[in-house]
Amino acid sequence: MQFLLFIFFLSPDSLLPLPGNFLNFEIAEGFIYLYESNNKKIIRMDNQNNPSAFSIDMINERINVFKLTPFFIYLGSPEGIFRLSINSGMIESIYRGYINSFTITDAEELIIADKQKKEILFLDYQNKIKWRLTGYNALDIGYYGGRIYLLTRKDIQVIDEYGNIIEKIKIPNKVEKVNVDEYIYLFKPNERVIYKWDGFWKEIFLQHPIADFKISKNNILVLNQYGDTIYFYDKSDF
Repeated sequence: MQFLLFIFFLSPDSLLPLPGNFLNFEIAEGFIYLYESNNKKIIRMDNQNNPSAFSIDMINERINVFKLTPFFIYLGSPEGIFRLSINSGMIESIYRGYINSFTITDAEELIIADKQKKEILFLDYQNKIKWRLTGYNALDIGYYGGRIYLLTRKDIQVIDEYGNIIEKIKIPNKVEKVNVDEYIYLFKPNERVIYKWDGFWKEIFLQHPIADFKISKNNILVLNQYGDTIYFYDKSDF
C-alpha cells in the first residue's frame, strides 16, 4: 500500500453561517440541503442563502444519510429508507431495514448497506431487490462513474454495478465516511483529518473538526462539528 507521502494543513477561502445546527448536508443544482434533527426538517438554501423547509415528522429515527435526485430526497435511518417528493412534500417508505448507508446510481437505482443483514442490496428502478452481496458490514458507500466504493473497517472495495470486485484499497486509519469523485476521500466525524487517495494516501489537516463534507465542481464544502457553519475550500488545494 502506498501511504501518506504528503501532509497538508489547509485554511478555508470563505464560510457560510447556517440558520441552525445540522448533522449532515448535500448539494445539488445550486442548492444546499441540510438535515436538522431537533426539528425533524430538511432545510434547503438557495444561492442567495434563503432557507425553505421540508417536514419529515413521520420518520421517528434520526436520519443517518440522505441523497438527492432531481425530484426526490432519499432519507436513510435505522427504520429504513424513505423517499420525499421535492414538489409535493409527500413521504413514502421504500425499504425497511437497519441500514448503515446507501447510494444512488446514475440510473437512479439504490444500492444499500444493510447493517443487520450484513448485505449489500442492489435495487432496480421499482425498488425491488435485483441481487445482493452477503457477508458485508460496510460502514459507508460512495458512487462515481459507474463504480461503487464500499468502505469497510479495513479497506475500500471498488465494485461495478453487478457486484464484481474491481479493486481493494487498504485504508490508512479508522474512518467512517467516504466521498468520491476522481479521487477517494475518507474522514471520521468530529476529527480534523481528511484522507485523499490518488494512488497514494495524502493526509489533509483542517483547522476545525468535520461533521460532514461534500465535493462540488470547484470546491470542497465542510460542515463544522457544531453544524452551524459550512467552510468553503478551493478544490485544487486538496
